[in-house]
Amino acid sequence: MKTKYIFLSVWAVLLALTMTSCDSFLNQPPYDDFTDEEYWQNEDQARTYMYGFYTSIFSGYGTGTSHGPFLMGQTLNDDFASDAEQKDLTPLVVPEADGSWSFSNIRKANYALASIERIDATPAVKNHWRGVARFFRACYYSNLVFRYGDVPWYDRVPRLSDSKEDMDYLYKDRDPRAFVDSCIMADFQYAMDSVRENDGPQQINRYVVAAMVSRFMLREGTFLKYHNIDTKLAEQCLTMAKDAAEMVMKSNKYAIAPSYNALFTSEDLGSNPEIIMYRHYVDGVLAHSTLAYSYTEAQAGLSRSLAEAFVASDGLPVYSKDANWVAPTADDFFANRDSRLIQCIRPKYCIKGLDNKPFNYALSGYSWNKFMDDSKADKPEPTWAREKNITDAPCVRYAEVLLNYAEAAYELHLLTGAAFTQADLDKSINLIRARADVNLPALQMVGDQPAINGVAFDDPKRLEIEKNADGGITPALLWEIRRERRVELCMEGFRLNDLKRWCKLDYLWNGCNPDIRYGAYIRLSDYPTRGTEVVLEDPNATEGYILRNTLGQRNRPIKRNYINPIPSGQITLYKTKGYTLSQNTEWGW
Repeated sequence: MKTKYIFLSVWAVLLALTMTSCDSFLNQPPYDDFTDEEYWQNEDQARTYMYGFYTSIFSGYGTGTSHGPFLMGQTLNDDFASDAEQKDLTPLVVPEADGSWSFSNIRKANYALASIERIDATPAVKNHWRGVARFFRACYYSNLVFRYGDVPWYDRVPRLSDSKEDMDYLYKDRDPRAFVDSCIMADFQYAMDSVRENDGPQQINRYVVAAMVSRFMLREGTFLKYHNIDTKLAEQCLTMAKDAAEMVMKSNKYAIAPSYNALFTSEDLGSNPEIIMYRHYVDGVLAHSTLAYSYTEAQAGLSRSLAEAFVASDGLPVYSKDANWVAPTADDFFANRDSRLIQCIRPKYCIKGLDNKPFNYALSGYSWNKFMDDSKADKPEPTWAREKNITDAPCVRYAEVLLNYAEAAYELHLLTGAAFTQADLDKSINLIRARADVNLPALQMVGDQPAINGVAFDDPKRLEIEKNADGGITPALLWEIRRERRVELCMEGFRLNDLKRWCKLDYLWNGCNPDIRYGAYIRLSDYPTRGTEVVLEDPNATEGYILRNTLGQRNRPIKRNYINPIPSGQITLYKTKGYTLSQNTEWGW
């Protein structure tokens, strides 16, 4: 049921042999030129080859001092507060090269699909490995489409010859997004139908596939909807996301774990009931630095916007009873709140200039501790030092699947009028809220409004932020579904993509969401030894929110912030061969 993997040198070597750069992929010889013709003889060899995909899709906490999407993988969002984040979201110059514009892993997946035919195995065995290869191909294409929109669809390894047929295929222009999405969905469906329910430890299984389908199809469906690209296709993607999530839910193989913090601080997640896919770390073999970033490193810190998103212990938003709510001290701020707050943010303000030992300071005052067991912080061990951390990374967990289900189901309700009932909340979001160490009141519906204990509410922050934001006014219940996602998955690498797919990058603009400029509310007299970097918005005030955006207001996001340009070097390469690679209109020259 669980999937556990460690990438050792043999997989690194294999990956190096089969990867190519974004600039050189078109000029590489076919993979079978350097692969032993006798290699694809049995499924063990197929399994070995597939390991080359894992770290690019399930990167976990990364390795060494590098990191995956967790913690700092998407710092340009409203969960974090720093001066550096207030710059424009995207440079205005089209880059010559972009490492994300790469088809090397797609080419590798296509090579695997062709080679699987040589395996001496039953049709069912071959279907399984075709499903694994098509799953990975769909993942890579999902990321390409999200970044660039239209992209060329390749379903075989290009033949390198000077014939017009081969050159036309090799240097084809971008296919329409709708066509590529249809191919992605066909790959995902084949994988969900064909991949084994259980292929043993350290392997992709049907429920890993379905969980990832729910992630990618939710992302694409909402992007298509909120960017007014293709409503019908959005419905198809959202339906697939909902169905895939429900496949995992109905399997009864996973459950919400009793401890939230243990999901991020354990050295072995193998027995955790919530884990669908994780990356395993072993001392002396594979390690990361996430604990060091959480424990010994100084932080820019988290934002007021994130910290106040955690509801009170009664299940209501902190401003629902008093639109002018202020917590004058740390004790006041952390009291009677969703317990995930103190499992994500240390329940004290770590102000620069104070003795914060055993931790370092956070310039916003809000210091993250989600990936750290603070009870052990005064007893550091060698495996907690930089490049020696061995806590496992939860790459895909059941809580995300439940959140994907709730959002997809409600989006379909808004899009098509499909039923969305209390039962949908009870089998998704309310299972997360019922986690043993969270235990929040259930989110309810009164009509189409969110409610707690039968009483409807509406977060005052919703209209305050939404009135100046693009993407339309978010309905009150959807606001709460998105809040649950933000809180449960905070610092896990989802937030920036979420803002993009919802057409809500305006949340990163101070003119819409001023709370991203600030950190904790403090009384200066409580912190007489604070550093000079700790300033309030009003320099004459004696108390207030720490101002972190001291460099001035960021420019408002524009359309090109939602889509990457096609690298100019690739366009030039096509021209030298007599072909055209079109540019995104937002970046047209």
